[in-house]
Amino acid sequence: MISKLVALFLLGAAQGLIGWIMVKSGLNDDNLYVSHIRLAIHFISALVLIGFTLWFALSLLIDETHYIFNNSLKWLTAGIILILFAQLTYGAFMAGMKAATVAPTWPSINGDYFPESIWKQSFLYNSINIHFVHRMLAYIILILIGIWFVKASSIKDYPLLSKYRFLPVLLVAVQIVLGIFCLVTATMQVRNGFGVFEYLAQAHQLVAMFLLMSMLFMLFLFKGGSKV
Repeated sequence: MISKLVALFLLGAAQGLIGWIMVKSGLNDDNLYVSHIRLAIHFISALVLIGFTLWFALSLLIDETHYIFNNSLKWLTAGIILILFAQLTYGAFMAGMKAATVAPTWPSINGDYFPESIWKQSFLYNSINIHFVHRMLAYIILILIGIWFVKASSIKDYPLLSKYRFLPVLLVAVQIVLGIFCLVTATMQVRNGFGVFEYLAQAHQLVAMFLLMSMLFMLFLFKGGSKV
């Protein structure tokens, strides 16, 4: 218990330090915007802190009688979480580079499904490539969570799983819809203010965090072991 509380404190302190470093990088006369890489690091560190806090809370609230023994679904859940972290990183890249404005169309990316520059430009610094990766990861996550739900629905006699397994499916569906509306309203951005796009973007980010937490909750339930 004490070690977890210390870890929680250290993660919180690290998050504050990372945030200050990120903000300080934009406090100059040459560049008033922070790097999208630093923004992503700050965002992911915040998610790690939230995830650790959730895991700690679940360890206090849920006893071992609710643990589920299913190795294949456990690893599928863990894999989805890893892909979610990659997707959230690219979501931060999208926000930091305002990449939604370079292709405010759906389902195509300015008329293309595979941009011509995809293999010629960086996947870390080119807006179109970042846009492409963010969209593709969204589709992959949607498919994987669909598979996950089918597999989870076949498991019986676990009340918590039966009660909450719909959450990831619901959240990923809402997230996809929000993402599409963010794209098609990207040209409506309000400088130094809040409009339709900004509210949608905030909702998109919030639901993404809820989706990650829902999958972490499911992974916690599968911590029972490797027995199938």
